[in-house]
Amino acid sequence: MKIRTFGLCTALSLASFATFADYSSAMKDLNNSEYDQAFSEFQKLAHQGHANAMYELAKMYEQGLGTKQNIYDAFSWYMLAIDYGNEEAKENYKTIRSQIPSRKDGKDRYKALAFEYGYDKHQSLLAPVRDKSGHDARYITVKSKVAPSYGESSSSFSAWSTVSFDVNQQGNVINPRVIASFPKDVIDAAALEAISQWQFNVPNDYSGEPQAVFDLTHTFEHKASKGNYRREYEDQKVEYAGKLKALAEKGNNYAQARYAMMLEADLIEGSTDDYLDWYYRAAVNGNYDAQLWLVRCFEYGTACKADKKKAFNWLEVASDSGNERAQYQLANKLLDYETVHYNLEKAAQILKKATHNQYLPAMIAYAKLLAFADKESIRDYEEAVKYAELARAEAPNNPVLLSVLGVAYSELGHMQQGEKYLKQAYDEAKRRNWPTQNYLELMEGRASMMANGTSLIY
Repeated sequence: MKIRTFGLCTALSLASFATFADYSSAMKDLNNSEYDQAFSEFQKLAHQGHANAMYELAKMYEQGLGTKQNIYDAFSWYMLAIDYGNEEAKENYKTIRSQIPSRKDGKDRYKALAFEYGYDKHQSLLAPVRDKSGHDARYITVKSKVAPSYGESSSSFSAWSTVSFDVNQQGNVINPRVIASFPKDVIDAAALEAISQWQFNVPNDYSGEPQAVFDLTHTFEHKASKGNYRREYEDQKVEYAGKLKALAEKGNNYAQARYAMMLEADLIEGSTDDYLDWYYRAAVNGNYDAQLWLVRCFEYGTACKADKKKAFNWLEVASDSGNERAQYQLANKLLDYETVHYNLEKAAQILKKATHNQYLPAMIAYAKLLAFADKESIRDYEEAVKYAELARAEAPNNPVLLSVLGVAYSELGHMQQGEKYLKQAYDEAKRRNWPTQNYLELMEGRASMMANGTSLIY
């Protein structure tokens, strides 16, 4: 019993302290009289469409907590909160309506806020629409699977583990990570080892080129063959889900996202809750995993109506919040010269931010951009060498990094050193079964990798 209780408390302690600012943490700051911090958090959430945050923001404007007292802003945010379905705001609105000096000025302020953050605007830009007609036919499919190996003692333990990963253009899994599991660490290593060996059929874009796919998830569940261990696990899982939902309902975005994951993976028997609803609530509440889940949902219509504009909007929301994974994915969009989003300068700025957060894919991408960009204002061979060497501390034999060093050193006048790196890049790409045409042409001095495709992921 002690082991079971410790495992449950450990898992839930992660959900009790959300990594990102959310409604529950903002309320904690408010209750602790940390008004400046609470106001900043409520404002951010209100801008993303969080109804309860709008209500709290209105009260802070009304009382002058964390901001200068402004009755017109209070009046307007109460009205917006009502539009989004917050019932508590109705009574406050009735009171403040009789206090504002000018009803017309109040309505004008409300209209201005509604233009930016109103319910209709939010529905058109960010809200998912359920669509059970099936996902986009271009969506990724599994080509081959490898089952986890749980070891000789697997008959006496049960656990589940949800992993997130990206798939490159060749259908290989990269950047795998565990994002939720219970009991923690029991099968995490086995799950990561298995998913790393999966192969996928990647979708093609409209020009026929293979696409990388980001932030996929898969849940592995292992159940003990011994009945007593299996029953204990089922009891634990029910208890864990119940406590997770309780935290989620209090506004903890970590718990909201993890509860959605459990629902999506059918880990909660008999529940009538909708995982799309919980992902959406977590996303509005600032959870990065949920926001990127919605990006993928909108991209391919996996659980909601496909909408490329909404996918891009959520990617910007997550990127602006400082999520390096979102920044990297957004840079990919901005580097696609066949879309309306193409913006080389903005992509470089965003990649630099993600690089400074030490996100390896972004470090590789930024070094590549510095070496191969067509614009001289972005191209910088000395900086390319610096960032490529930093990235090689984690990925010493990455072919992209080796090619960056090869071209950069050659352009800086170190021809022999450059040729050595280009040869290593070609050999390593060949060993990994990557397409080698770009690397061969670089060795022959006939092409640049950027000219042959802007995609950053390999």
